Amino acid sequence: MKPFCELIVASVLPGIRALITKDLIQQGFNQQEISKRLGITQPAISQYKRDLRGSSIKLLRSNKEVMSLIKSLSKNIARGDIEPRDIHLKMCEICLRLRRQRVICKLHGDSFPL
Repeated sequence: MKPFCELIVASVLPGIRALITKDLIQQGFNQQEISKRLGITQPAISQYKRDLRGSSIKLLRSNKEVMSLIKSLSKNIARGDIEPRDIHLKMCEICLRLRRQRVICKLHGDSFPL
């Protein structure tokens, strides 16, 4: 079985980024501004916007606690009062929360069966 981290990189992080992107777009940010704030490319932002990346969005949205953390992170990014390294730490916190709640275990089993 593959490590959890592979699943997080392939599915969970893109889902978190997609949700943040969608939230920032609703707040009036353009793709270039979002790309600069998140430290990723504008084409990646475009793919998040068009639902071509971030397949775990539905799973993330079903978890109120995690969505609260994502919304809080998005607000901090929009206000510009969070450093890029702290954005990454918050994303790690969200992933750890998902793992503690065994949400990652379900995804892991579905994605990488024995």
